[in-house]
Amino acid sequence: MSKLNKRSLLTKVGVIATALFVAAGVATPAQAEVKLIASGSTAIKNLLDVCIPAYQKEFSNSVVYGGGGSGAGRAAFTAETVDLAFSDGLYSSTDKKPSAFTYIPATQFPIALMVKLDGFKGTLQLSPATVAGIYAGKITKWNDAAIVADNTVVNAKTKKSTVAKLPATDITVWYRLDKSGTTGTFTNWMKKLAPATWPTSGETFNTVFPGTVPAGTFQAGQGSDGVANGVAGKNGSIGYAESSYGTERKLLLVSVQNNMGEYVQPTAPATAAFMNSFTPGDNGTIVIDYSVKAKGSYTLAGYTYALVYTAGMNKNVGTQAIVRQFVEYVIGDCADKNSARLGYSKLTGTLAALADKQIQLVK
Repeated sequence: MSKLNKRSLLTKVGVIATALFVAAGVATPAQAEVKLIASGSTAIKNLLDVCIPAYQKEFSNSVVYGGGGSGAGRAAFTAETVDLAFSDGLYSSTDKKPSAFTYIPATQFPIALMVKLDGFKGTLQLSPATVAGIYAGKITKWNDAAIVADNTVVNAKTKKSTVAKLPATDITVWYRLDKSGTTGTFTNWMKKLAPATWPTSGETFNTVFPGTVPAGTFQAGQGSDGVANGVAGKNGSIGYAESSYGTERKLLLVSVQNNMGEYVQPTAPATAAFMNSFTPGDNGTIVIDYSVKAKGSYTLAGYTYALVYTAGMNKNVGTQAIVRQFVEYVIGDCADKNSARLGYSKLTGTLAALADKQIQLVK
């Protein structure tokens, strides 16, 4: 079991934090609440909405999480208006960034394609090429031949085909209005697996769309909630967000074709089957290999990172100790208890070890 999952570690951090406060000549956390300010990813927000109240109940500190999207979170982190941020994407080579910080993998999650399609019964299946066709505006009706082909099942014994009955409903495509790490992961997935249709990736949908975004049939939502609410409010809609946004609205979640040719639902185990074979990048980051072939894997998936300041920023040592304690709690105890039921895949094995290594840099 990772050190992240041991209550003793949290206790040790609490003791260290108290000692730091005493050394600084101020009240200890037991006497004076430390209030952390954070913002960023909406993909992890449903997990944080559970973790933060539980953390506040167990420890004498509070956390305010503003969400706002990964891009906004990184901007606030650069401006030093927050104590930490969460982001599904990384700083680009041209972005302004703090002089001393690190990424800590916090969770991995499936990006669900959520659909509202009245009259359709059963499981909807889509290949990466078909998804890219829909999001490029080339496939505009739910009974398009490409969608029908994805949903045609051939019986292995009889060789007979069963074709799903799909309505001739117009497709309304929902995307993120804000700068979004989820959009970055989604468009990179399409770029890697359907490059002829979707050649560019990035966190702002409008800027990487292949052409001009169609008016009317394409709608923008603010944050994951905005996209999910948009899909739920209009028949024929499709949108993308962390899977819990779809399940809590009882939307149809698409089974996406993986590199083994299997159509797989966006579950935590399926995400882990894909993501646990990872390549470490720089400064705590992870390189996603979309060519991985793993049975039962769900490939439309990403990571959320905690962005934390390190020693070179000369931050308040007491506050930094609480930042470290909070991140450990989210990745450890809270993830243990809540990740699976909320659709997230907790870090295990070498992933958890990487996160633990990066946490040691919070000073």
